[in-house]
Amino acid sequence: MWKNYFKIAIRNLSKNKLHTGINLIGLSLGLGVSILIFFFVQFESGFDTFHQESEQIFRIERHQVEEGGDLTSFSTPIIAAPTFESEFSQVQYTTRMIGGSAQAYLDDETTQNQSFLMVGADFLEIFSFPLLQGTKEQVLQDKFGVVITEEVSKKYFGDDNPIGKSIRMRMGDNFEEYQVTGLLKDLPTNSSIQFEMLINDQNLDFSVDEDSQNSWFNVYGDTYLKLNAGQTKESVEAGVEAMMKKVLGEEYVEGEYVFTLQPISEMHLTESSNYGMIEATRPTLLWILAGIAFLILLIACINFTTMAIGRSTTRAKEVGVRKTMGADFGQLVFQFLTEAFLTTLAALILGLILAETLIPTFNDLFEKELSLVYGPVQILILVGLVILITAMAGAYPAFFMSSLKPIKVLKGNLSIRFGKQALRKGLVAFQFFISFLMIASTLIMVNQMEAIRDYDLGFDQNMVVLVDIPEVPSTSFVKSINEGFSQAELYRQALQKRSEVQSAGITIATYGDDAFWDGGFPTPEDEQFNFRLNFVGGEYVKTLGLEIVKGRDLNPTPGSDSSAVLINETFAKAMNWDDPLGELLPSKRIGNHEIVGVVKDFNHNSLYKDIEPIILAKSPETIFSGINMLMIHSATNPKVMVKGHGSDFESFRIMLENEWEQVFPLEAFSFSFLDETVQKQYVADERLGKMVFLAACIAILIAAMGLFAMAALSIAGRTKEIGIRKVLGASSWSISWMFNKEFLIITIAGVLVGLPLSLYLMQTWIAQFAIKSWPSWLNFTVLGIAGILFTLLIVSAQSYRATQMNPVKTLKDE
Repeated sequence: MWKNYFKIAIRNLSKNKLHTGINLIGLSLGLGVSILIFFFVQFESGFDTFHQESEQIFRIERHQVEEGGDLTSFSTPIIAAPTFESEFSQVQYTTRMIGGSAQAYLDDETTQNQSFLMVGADFLEIFSFPLLQGTKEQVLQDKFGVVITEEVSKKYFGDDNPIGKSIRMRMGDNFEEYQVTGLLKDLPTNSSIQFEMLINDQNLDFSVDEDSQNSWFNVYGDTYLKLNAGQTKESVEAGVEAMMKKVLGEEYVEGEYVFTLQPISEMHLTESSNYGMIEATRPTLLWILAGIAFLILLIACINFTTMAIGRSTTRAKEVGVRKTMGADFGQLVFQFLTEAFLTTLAALILGLILAETLIPTFNDLFEKELSLVYGPVQILILVGLVILITAMAGAYPAFFMSSLKPIKVLKGNLSIRFGKQALRKGLVAFQFFISFLMIASTLIMVNQMEAIRDYDLGFDQNMVVLVDIPEVPSTSFVKSINEGFSQAELYRQALQKRSEVQSAGITIATYGDDAFWDGGFPTPEDEQFNFRLNFVGGEYVKTLGLEIVKGRDLNPTPGSDSSAVLINETFAKAMNWDDPLGELLPSKRIGNHEIVGVVKDFNHNSLYKDIEPIILAKSPETIFSGINMLMIHSATNPKVMVKGHGSDFESFRIMLENEWEQVFPLEAFSFSFLDETVQKQYVADERLGKMVFLAACIAILIAAMGLFAMAALSIAGRTKEIGIRKVLGASSWSISWMFNKEFLIITIAGVLVGLPLSLYLMQTWIAQFAIKSWPSWLNFTVLGIAGILFTLLIVSAQSYRATQMNPVKTLKDE
């Protein structure tokens, strides 16, 4: 019996090659894209779940409650880890996690920049990163012991066993010998925490003085803890206020400075731009992608359903004969569902091939390392998709066809349209609605991102190269910055002598979300004033093309203007200063300083955020002496910003590298483009726009195939009517318009619903930008007209062919 069901299903599918082909192509496209998206969503949702007892692992989040609101960050004081461990019996292990880098000898003559994480000795007790050699209790006990990944081991030692071998890294003023004590398997791709090397946080002595290590108001890196089994984060958070009162003493103010715990399961998926030192993804992105996958599948399923209904006339007599011969309702339902199942199964195989083909492009788009691994979860997803599509696409036709009355069918009393025109038209209209919704959303995204790219940021980013200057480790933060600037000045002066260079400046921060440091000071009225801070040197203002609206620029000569600062217009407005040049920063602590100029507002942040008050200073002492809050968001080593002439970058790069080798012969040369740094801020939304565009193209293709098939079925069912109309004198144009009118109404309905809904839905997405741009009504009008013309083209091509048939052939059997 089962064999006969499959035989009949295969015969029916092969007999109707056009409809089967359209269903296969539509479902294959839908499944191929959907499989990629569903696997991606499952991959992103599974981040950090490989850690044993992950429900007991938390990250500490810091909250500073001020007049301007609750400032939150995952940067925490160094002293937080040992204090939480000693004050709370619920805490089993704690670890700091502080990122850093150092020059390391790759061989006897070559150095390179080596990144690392400084962590506590219990890091591997908390996190279940697979250790291939060494024991997790011992590998991080020694200050000069390091744990490296397989990839790093190959880089330094080839295929040799790395355990016991040494890596020389510059820490402080000297190169130190670090012995490899542990070897980790390369980290899982679904880990939020990524690193190449682990070293003990005792090495903080090289870069942070003792006072800073014990200060609750100097923050460095993240802090993690693991609770004992059965303990909850609420039990720890309930005691935080008492702990802060104890450790701060006279500085304690109730509710002003507290800590909460974030479960590790909530780290990776966050809407906040504040996600610390980890890799994060916005949950909204996953919801949008999952919605896109579902809509594409829905369009493909609608094609299946509408074509099955359209073919009802040809299958009706088959149902009548089979019922007369004794087939019951259940057998017929199963027969039609078998056909839907076989079509879906074939489409799944083609979809998997398509997904495997597209995955490199998908990984490039989202900068992931996703692979289609067919484990139990993935198999369940695929089985679920087959069942879902079989049910969605085959259930209604199966139950509808199987319920036909054999007497009406065989006597010819059954209407050719079966009374289901409204349903079929509704499904086709829904296809067009989804298609226009996606197209309009793509149009809105493209227009917004184009506006972002073309927006005047207030500075010149073209042909500006950022060259990283080696960090000068020191326990004195000020000394580290000043010596870094001294090194940067040597390189800058060498470049200034070259004719290829227009100008060169020095900066600590670049541009983008939180690139500028956060600072704050108390005013004489005991109010907290927060601002953004950057330390600069050389011809910084000239290199970026910033406009001085009042006063003058900072003197580029080293040692001059050490007490001078520049502010932006927003800073002056916040202070209600008409003439800032005669004013002083209203801090109770800041010593000798002078506001020498006001720069026109420029976008130091991405265009997701508004412009904030800014201070540009040459000397750290001037600012550090008077602030009570400092949050560092970027590396502390300076960068030289170089603006070149012309557009021949390759020769310009060679010049930069040659001068580098003269000034820093043992250091690795590293550079980036300012315009690329600026554009990276919008990568996530650029990717989303591309994905929506791809989905829109697939939706249009599937909908076009559905429209083609439905027009063909509609015309095929009315060939005798066409013949009669032609005999009675109807023109080809009038007959063609009869069919076009039917489908144009469907198209216009899709446009009238899809376009306004896209405007409504995209308001949430576009609201995240400080700069907003909507397409003009003309763009939407053109889009609607294009959709109408698209429908006219497809239906007219089908109807014209039908009107050219000789009516004698269509009417001779009457």
